[in-house]
This record gives sequence, structure tokens and C-alpha cells, in this order.
Amino acid sequence: MKRPAVLVIGTGSVGCRHIENLLSLNVEVSAFRYRIDLKDELIKKYGIKLFDSLDEAIAAKHDAVVVANRPDQHISAALLGAQRGMHLFIEKPLSHTLEGVQELKEIIDSKRLIVEIGCMMRFHPNIIKIRQILSDGLIGTPYLATSCVGQFLPEWRPNQDYRYSYSAKSGYGGGVLFDLIHELDYLYWCFGPVSDVSAFLDHISDLEIETEDIAQILLRFKNGFVAQVELDYLSPFYRRTCELVGSNGIIRWDYNSGEVILKTRGKSKTKIFTQPAAFDRNVMFVDHMKHFLNIIQDGGKPAISLSDGIEVLRIALAAHKSSKDRRVVRLSEIIGEV
Repeated sequence: MKRPAVLVIGTGSVGCRHIENLLSLNVEVSAFRYRIDLKDELIKKYGIKLFDSLDEAIAAKHDAVVVANRPDQHISAALLGAQRGMHLFIEKPLSHTLEGVQELKEIIDSKRLIVEIGCMMRFHPNIIKIRQILSDGLIGTPYLATSCVGQFLPEWRPNQDYRYSYSAKSGYGGGVLFDLIHELDYLYWCFGPVSDVSAFLDHISDLEIETEDIAQILLRFKNGFVAQVELDYLSPFYRRTCELVGSNGIIRWDYNSGEVILKTRGKSKTKIFTQPAAFDRNVMFVDHMKHFLNIIQDGGKPAISLSDGIEVLRIALAAHKSSKDRRVVRLSEIIGEV
């Protein structure tokens, strides 16, 4: 079987991660790097072809494109790949606006292309276990959730000055809400469409950024479920947890311990589900990319489709609008031409 050829657009931290993972999966990899001055360094490190221009890269024959540049550049790069008939793996978030999304959707639909959105947390064994517990009805009717994640921004990327990262720039699609959109995605995956959003976003620290460093979000889902989501760039230690309350039990998850704890009404014992001992964060990226490569070769459905990416983007945009307007925003208000 012919090796798939994949172009990676953007060679920051996540772009390089994708390059390394694709090479480990025996994929023919090439890349476009925006900083030409670092081209030789990348060629030496990975031994791959690097293109001098994006137009040249897109014109070359590839089976798929991994869009791993800044969020504000995602749609324009994806459009170039889709117009050439290439399948797309678009890093999260899909974008920071709905501009160009309808055009991309129309091309994807007309050419029957596959699109994956890079929200790899859906491949975390704990999140998969939580969804299974919910599906099995072990906590009864789900009522509410509290989900949080935070880490001190200057420590995210030790080799980069955070002040010059896309996270610090509103025009680049930065800010804690877009950066940590995984929580919105996995809640949407578990509980379906959102109807209403209320949010408070602010920059309260002395971080030298243009964007919000905290986000407090309330979501009401169409099925009546309610979730509180807390995101920050400020926590002195990495934290990621979720607690879900149902009519018959409670689920607690802690990313750092790798444990999902299930406690149900009337049972004295608590069930603890632990992630595999050999689990590593990169496994989620690899598993997601394996799925993408499999379906572009053999057919199948995306794990996180373009429609999923659009819906979660709309939730994030509703949160921004809610904070700006200081009111509850109905998701139906967030419309492009999608």
C-alpha cells in the first residue's frame, strides 16, 4: 500500500509534534514553515522537504494537509488545501471567527473531503470512560458538571517568550477560551447541543497579553443539562478536573492522577478507573492521527467533524459575546452563513 503524503502547515510546537508523529507512522511528510530563517534547522532535525512558499507547498501533490498554524490562519490555509482536493486535519480551534467557514464547508461537501478537528482530548482514556459511564446510565439522569483547566501561560512553551505567542494576541485567535477549548468540546461530545451561554472573560493578572487570562462560563444544553467551565492562564500548577452530578451518582475525574472515580447511590464501594500505566499525553495525538489516516485510506467517519468544530466554535463565540454584552446569549444568535 502506498504511503500517504501529508503536508504540515505551521511548525510551531504542535506542528512539530504532528511531524514527529506522522514520521513515526511511516507517512511521507513535508512542511511549510513561515520563518524561512529556521528552514535548515528543521530539515536537519527531521530530514523532510520544506517548501519556500505556501503556494508552492499547496501546489505539490499531497493526500492531506495538517493545518497547524495560528488560529487566525486556519481557514485560509484549509481553503487552499480543500480547493486542491486534499483532506484536512485542522488543529483546534477551527478558527476565532466564522469568516470563511461557510465557504470551506461548501467546498468540503462538494468534493466529499474528510475533515478532522484536532481536539485530541476526545482520545483520552479517562474521557472515553466517562462517556461510557454516562451512556450506561450509571449516574442516572445527568444534571450538572463543573469542569476546569489551568496552567501558568509563561510555562506552557518553555522555549518561547509567551508575550510573542499567538496566545497573547487577540488578532491571532489567542486567549484562554480558544486555547483551552477542549473542555467545551468534550462536554458537547457528551451532552449534545448547547442552547444558552453566560460568560465572564477578563484579564486580571500582570501577564503581558492582549487577551483574557480567565474565563468563567455557564452552559445550558438543549437537554436541560447545565455545566460550569473554568479556564485560566494563571494556575501555578497544571490542573484539569471535571465533576459530573446525576440523579443516582457522581463522576469525578482528575487528569493529573489519571483516575475516574464513580460513586453511586446506595453502594458503599467507590469504583475507580485508572488510565493505562504506559499512558502518555502524546498517545492522544497519535491515536487521533491514526484515525484520520485510516479513514482517508479506507473510509469512515471523522472522530471530530467539521460540523463539530463549527458548533464548538459557536459556543466559544457566544461566550465572548456574553462577556462583552454582559448578558445570556442564545446560541442561535451566533450565525455566519453556516
